[in-house]
Amino acid sequence: MTSETPKNKTGKVFLTLLAGAGIGALAGVLLYSEKGIERRRKFRNLRVDHRLRMRGEWSMLKGKLQQAYPQLTDEDLTYAEGKGHELVGRLQAKLGKRKRQIVKMLNAL
Repeated sequence: MTSETPKNKTGKVFLTLLAGAGIGALAGVLLYSEKGIERRRKFRNLRVDHRLRMRGEWSMLKGKLQQAYPQLTDEDLTYAEGKGHELVGRLQAKLGKRKRQIVKMLNAL
């Protein structure tokens, strides 16, 4: 085994710091450029938080979903306020669609 000299260790530490700074700069450019801001906005819109939209009209939406997808039961369509992610998970399992598709479908109703 060869022992490293302090100069080699310093060089490795410097290169590691430089690589970390480069990765941080790249992440900053990707996240805070115009495209990055738009990407974050789209991602934020995918979050499942149906409390405001589905509070008063859930029974009507539930009826539309059952007409469109007869395999859905009342238990599948149980919606508890603040637990929209659970509803989306059940619909994903029953309908075999991706989360994005389920969220789009619910928002379209």
